[in-house]
Amino acid sequence: MFSRTENLQTFTRSYPVVSLFILIQVALFVIEQLNAFFNFGFSPLNYGAAINLFIGNGEWWRVVTATFLHYDFWHIAFNTFALIIFAPALERMIGHAKFASFYLLVGTLANVLTYFTKINEPFYGQAGASGAILGLLGFYVYLGRFKRTVISADDARLVYIFSAITAIFTLLGSNVSVFGHLYGFVLGFLAGFIFGKGTVPFTRPFNTGRRPASGGRIIHTSGSGQLGRIIFYVIVAFAMFGLLARFI
Repeated sequence: MFSRTENLQTFTRSYPVVSLFILIQVALFVIEQLNAFFNFGFSPLNYGAAINLFIGNGEWWRVVTATFLHYDFWHIAFNTFALIIFAPALERMIGHAKFASFYLLVGTLANVLTYFTKINEPFYGQAGASGAILGLLGFYVYLGRFKRTVISADDARLVYIFSAITAIFTLLGSNVSVFGHLYGFVLGFLAGFIFGKGTVPFTRPFNTGRRPASGGRIIHTSGSGQLGRIIFYVIVAFAMFGLLARFI
């Protein structure tokens, strides 16, 4: 479910919304870096980051655009990696339109709630997909608790562990929006009660990997357990490396 075995063509065709969101945030990051080098006068962060002073002056589009903007390489690398790992399965399980609505709604509301929490700090600013990504984890926690026929125990356990690692990253990392992460996770969990209706078990493109058994329960093909453990350790290693990189 969280191991990516698709090639680029299969990935973009099977998960078009995830692919579009990744393309947008990478493109905006590249533009930001080019502007830093060549100073051609357009900085996505200047015009789109969720800065309280500007939001208070009526620039409410920032609570939407901030989800697709990132401050540095490790910021976007960690969030893009998490998006590639966790978002595709959910897009396939709830459908393209519902996934797009869920992701944008959770990311936006997390920024709105953070703004009102920090409203007395006019120069407080935030950017990044972390709130929406924490929303993905919150949604999976909802599935693991209330929709156990659509997610395996191993996948649910992986979500719980990664959520714990992310919590440590949130509390110990520098320049991290603690409230943005917290609101994203809680909103994702609560949104599960709305967007989780009609969720189907994840099936891989071309029916490879895991498949649903009769009665909606999940079964695994031979060898999937070992692959799952490998992917788990890769995710943990990357998460810890991303955590350490924030202190360097």
